[in-house]
Amino acid sequence: MLAAKTAVAVVLLTAGGAKLADLAGFAATIRLFLPAWLPTRLPASARHGAIAIAAAELLAGAMSLCWPDLAWVNLAVLALSAGVVIAAGLGFARHRGQPCHCFGALTSRGFGLVGLLRAMAIAVAAAVACVPLWPAPQLHLAPAFHVLLLAGAALLAAAAAAAAKALLAQPGSAGTAA
Repeated sequence: MLAAKTAVAVVLLTAGGAKLADLAGFAATIRLFLPAWLPTRLPASARHGAIAIAAAELLAGAMSLCWPDLAWVNLAVLALSAGVVIAAGLGFARHRGQPCHCFGALTSRGFGLVGLLRAMAIAVAAAVACVPLWPAPQLHLAPAFHVLLLAGAALLAAAAAAAAKALLAQPGSAGTAA
């Protein structure tokens, strides 16, 4: 359970950090899912949505990693994972081949079956993290460990953002296949 929780937290932190570095790309993906009849002022709304989704991933990933004994965080991570599966499924059905920017500029893969299966695997791992173990293990971490885990989460997100920015800065590059 703890391994699944950690793996999903790392994925969320990486995706959130990379999305923040490539807000324009992720906002373009969000616009794919908006109806065409909406007003043209929505690019700003799509950017705000991109920021909100990236921030939610960072917050959920950090909370899950730093406070593994908070059961309600598991449900929030599962809800986020379900949203990713829905987006991957809709993207596969309606926008196959279009870049998803799920990991910002860290990947240039488009919506496809592999991405949908990957999203489903993440959701399964998030569901496993929600299964209560009996007897429930007691995870009592000292406050210093919470601070260290939070620092590690911040470093991971910052490294993902820096890598995504570096890829964006390369001439003629919109990301790389991951």
